[in-house]
Amino acid sequence: MGVMTVGGLGVVSGVFTVPRLGVPTAIVRLALTPDEVPRFSVGDSVSVVLELDGVQSQWAMTCVRLGQDIGAWRALVVGGAGRTARELEPKYYHQATAELVFSDACREVGETPRVGDGLDMQLVRWTRPRMACWETLEALRRWLGPRYAWRVLPSGQLWMGLERPNAYPREDDLDWSEDDPATARVEFRLVPDLLPGHLLSGSLVEEVRHVVGPHLRTEVVLGPWSA
Repeated sequence: MGVMTVGGLGVVSGVFTVPRLGVPTAIVRLALTPDEVPRFSVGDSVSVVLELDGVQSQWAMTCVRLGQDIGAWRALVVGGAGRTARELEPKYYHQATAELVFSDACREVGETPRVGDGLDMQLVRWTRPRMACWETLEALRRWLGPRYAWRVLPSGQLWMGLERPNAYPREDDLDWSEDDPATARVEFRLVPDLLPGHLLSGSLVEEVRHVVGPHLRTEVVLGPWSA
């Protein structure tokens, strides 16, 4: 079937980007002829699977765009329910926890919240203006502080909490021969289970970009981290 599938369909080529702050997106060309029809439609939940050499990651995502382009079927899928761009109505909070503000924003647009550590902080007053859900989450994260993050998990849940990074468990298997781990960007042969929030050689993984095509690879953006 190939190293990447979307909704059970093979992928000929594509880019799957997973940020430490935000929502994963994948733009793919499906392994279908122009006469074939995909098994899913816009708005459908789809499972996205990456697998190479027995290492796999699986993501719960939503198709937000699907169509033919120059005879090829192409799709855009995003993490979770794909609703973080939806607008929230204004709301005022008094003596509320960050957990409540976060959970309300998620549920009001149809995303599933996953509450992390540190969201028990009390907000004396918090006014949520009319804005997109993701903008609300980012405003709350900035108020909480630089150690906090929010992102969509492989399960499709929208998580926010204190960042507590752990070392990537298979770091010894990675080939650093072509890149210096001290630089901000490194590249490996496709690493399906590498996630933002992992540590690589003591640096924080800020973004993971899986590229599927003739040259399979995972591009990684690293940032500083001090315990």
